[in-house]
Amino acid sequence: MVGLSNNKIQKYDVGQIPSIPHVLLKLIEACHAVDVSFEELSDIIQKDAGLCAKVIAVANSPAYAQWNDVKDFNRLLVVLGLNTIKTIAITTAVHQFFSQFNTEMGRWVGGFWRHSLSCAYAAKLLARLTGYEPADEAYLAGLLHQVGQLVLLKKEPDQYPELLLNAQNDRELTGLERELFGISGNEVGAQLVHDWDPDSMLGDAVLYQREPAEAVIDTPRLVRLINFAHKLSARAEPSEELMHEAGVLFGLSQPVIDDLKAEMQNGVAKAAEGLGIKLDPDAQSGQDFCADGEEVRLALAHKVREFALLDGVERHLSGSPELDDALLASLQDLRILFGLSRGVCFLTDPAMGLLQPQANNCARPDQVVEFQLQLKPGRSLVADAYLSRKLKSSLDPYTAEHLAVVDRQLIKLLDAEGMLCIPLFTEQEGVGVLAASLDAADLQRMQKQTDLLLYFAEVVARTVYHRQRLTRGREEALAQERELKQGQIRKLVHEANNPLAIIKNYLQVLSIRLGNESGVQDQLAILSEEIERVADIILRMRDISPPAEILQGAVDVNELLHDLVGIFRVSHFTTREIKADIRLDRSMPPIMTNRNSLKQVVTNLIKNAVEAMSSGGVLTVASRDRVNIDGTQYIELLLADTGPGIPVEMLDNVFRPVKSGKGGAHSGLGLTIVKNLISDINGSISCRNRREGGAEFTLHLPRILEKK
Repeated sequence: MVGLSNNKIQKYDVGQIPSIPHVLLKLIEACHAVDVSFEELSDIIQKDAGLCAKVIAVANSPAYAQWNDVKDFNRLLVVLGLNTIKTIAITTAVHQFFSQFNTEMGRWVGGFWRHSLSCAYAAKLLARLTGYEPADEAYLAGLLHQVGQLVLLKKEPDQYPELLLNAQNDRELTGLERELFGISGNEVGAQLVHDWDPDSMLGDAVLYQREPAEAVIDTPRLVRLINFAHKLSARAEPSEELMHEAGVLFGLSQPVIDDLKAEMQNGVAKAAEGLGIKLDPDAQSGQDFCADGEEVRLALAHKVREFALLDGVERHLSGSPELDDALLASLQDLRILFGLSRGVCFLTDPAMGLLQPQANNCARPDQVVEFQLQLKPGRSLVADAYLSRKLKSSLDPYTAEHLAVVDRQLIKLLDAEGMLCIPLFTEQEGVGVLAASLDAADLQRMQKQTDLLLYFAEVVARTVYHRQRLTRGREEALAQERELKQGQIRKLVHEANNPLAIIKNYLQVLSIRLGNESGVQDQLAILSEEIERVADIILRMRDISPPAEILQGAVDVNELLHDLVGIFRVSHFTTREIKADIRLDRSMPPIMTNRNSLKQVVTNLIKNAVEAMSSGGVLTVASRDRVNIDGTQYIELLLADTGPGIPVEMLDNVFRPVKSGKGGAHSGLGLTIVKNLISDINGSISCRNRREGGAEFTLHLPRILEKK
């Protein structure tokens, strides 16, 4: 590029150039939306030259130096990220609101916007017509072709509008700009675009837009496109001079130009309609609407206020380290922002299909925890709000006539005339519902604050979602650590069992060889008892857990049974001539239960069986998956011995703490403990005497699998 003074350009601030408030409002609303895409944001931003210029200026800053090779505008927004785009929007809105209000200035900005957007559409249409493939590049160049004028306007808001009115043509305007500023608007805009993409013709296209057709006839196509699109969009009707330039640059006839003009105007009108702007199609140079009126300024002020409030909410919630604290903070913010004094935070349990109360500030909080709401339509207003992703009010006339009993109970607990249910959804998933107290006097005010209420719900949902992910992450880390430690202990137990078994075998051989020497046999008996004590110590080692361990976890029951039988085989079975018959259902998955409680139960039952078979026998250990009891799935464990069985007179009290009858009684305190432990983990136990002799104990445990 030639003829530019970068030092002159750098003194002009791009950050405070004006934008169309209507576009700003759309952008702020989009930034609040849960599922907004960067394509949608790009579509909004590329309807305003000022916003585009600010995005490009931020992208050129040192903070994004590593992304300097990104020239596609949509990708550029992805690089900047949603938070940066929000910052640009809210900063521009604040500057816009506090800038000096002037009706004539607003009308000039309105005309500038219409001209810029017209040039953008004209450039894109011309690009397609002439086969210029990067049509989006032509559109962006057309939108930004006069951004330098916005920069100069901000520099001299009093003198520059008068200068623009006095200029008779483009050549005279360039001279007047250089006289006032020492540089033209074209040069300012061209340098801005060139700094962002020095490898393209975008900068040159902006620089040479005011040149006559003969001066640019041999230039690259983008320069010619913007040159002609600028002139086409600046004039209400095609003139002889414009038609001459169309022929010189592209060989286009007047009917084609007329069609192009009509299509350009239609595109601008649709864009304006989407932004809530009413354009007069017969107006000259866009001087038909004020882009900075009082009404739109108040709307911007309202959005700025919302941003500030929600930013405060997000900071408040992020300062709460635990989920329950964050939920209570959200109820506090609900009261401060909206005057809704009481509320209940219901969170989803997808596995159970429920909405469960997690936090509340009701007068009777203990009663609230009883409400477990099914996620089914028509069952409750809370569930309906979640399933429809819409606000639901019990004060709605139709809804009020069809309230479920549970809704009436909740309203009573909220101590209000009604209830407002606010669904909590992030872009990723739904997390729950806020049920808030609502009186008739609040209803009209809430209807006016619907957008802010939904934005608030998004902030709360995002906080809950991230807290839940952190909690799951901590639980998974603890589970992995626990499994690692248990694996290490299992390995040590296995390694310890081998030498113990060898020692036991040698003691038996030694006992046989030494005969009936009482003194020696007594000493060998002591050694055997000590070895059994060591085996019991090893057994208890596997019960040792760190204080922070979560006992309720996934337990491989088959593995637990196999390990316990292995330990008893070494320590007890050999000396008593007991054989183990293991029949495990290998298809049975791990279940969610308390490993330590189940282990204690099985240990007690095996010990009782061993003591009942003093003269030897067979211990049967079996497992079975998917046992249906009253419509609920259980797993079944069976432990049976071939001892004398349980005396008939003791069967009725076998699980009660009575005097033990070891050697066949299978009673005493041990079975009472077994019954209590099984009850604690929501299981059941039964026993009977077998026809072939011996006792049989059957356990049923809920078949609850680990959540994925």
